[in-house]
Amino acid sequence: MKKKTKSDPFVSCIVAAGGKGSRMGADVNKIFLEYGDMPVLAHTLLALNNCSAIHEIILVTAENDLPGCMDIANEFSISKVKTITIGGATRQDSVRNGLKEVSFGADIVLIHDAARSLVTDAVICDVIQGVIEFGAAATGVPCKNTLKFANEQGLITGTPDRSTLYEIQTPQGFRRDLIVQAHEAAVKSDLVATDDCFLVESLGASVKITQGDYRNIKITTPEDLLLAEQFSALPR
Repeated sequence: MKKKTKSDPFVSCIVAAGGKGSRMGADVNKIFLEYGDMPVLAHTLLALNNCSAIHEIILVTAENDLPGCMDIANEFSISKVKTITIGGATRQDSVRNGLKEVSFGADIVLIHDAARSLVTDAVICDVIQGVIEFGAAATGVPCKNTLKFANEQGLITGTPDRSTLYEIQTPQGFRRDLIVQAHEAAVKSDLVATDDCFLVESLGASVKITQGDYRNIKITTPEDLLLAEQFSALPR
């Protein structure tokens, strides 16, 4: 693993790989599906492994997917994988399990979706810089579409200002002590969140949005797999 210097924070990246193939219409975890002659997970791990700013990778997955993840890590020589551990009932539980495996001396923890296989060095490094400056950061892109509030009957009740709305992606990054504190507080208060930013926000901390990439999609449907194939062929 890369040795850090005084000005170079040790960055640990938790990869949440516990998804299913339900919306993909597949009978296996979507991370094992292929485009560009490689599984989605291989694309993701190679992107993280090749980023010099990342020092270790903690892969969190379902127990029955453990052998497949290990095979991919070995086949594609993902040298920065410190451990592959079993997740929990929810993504939040899985990330908390991953936090237990982060090296004690880590300064920054990134949390990344295994299904976001098109992440770039630029996106990763911008998040890390955001953490250095603000303590917490997440990559995101401005919303392109007009959004609406609706009631239970499906009737429009309002229109938020699109200029203030962002689609938040991953990685999301945090000072190690901050994200550990956020998860501990969530357990005590029974707080359930869809992403780790919300847990940190609940502590009253601010999260910086850094410049994202519209191609940093989360592969969820068959159409996403086709898009990933096309995006991967474009220059970055």
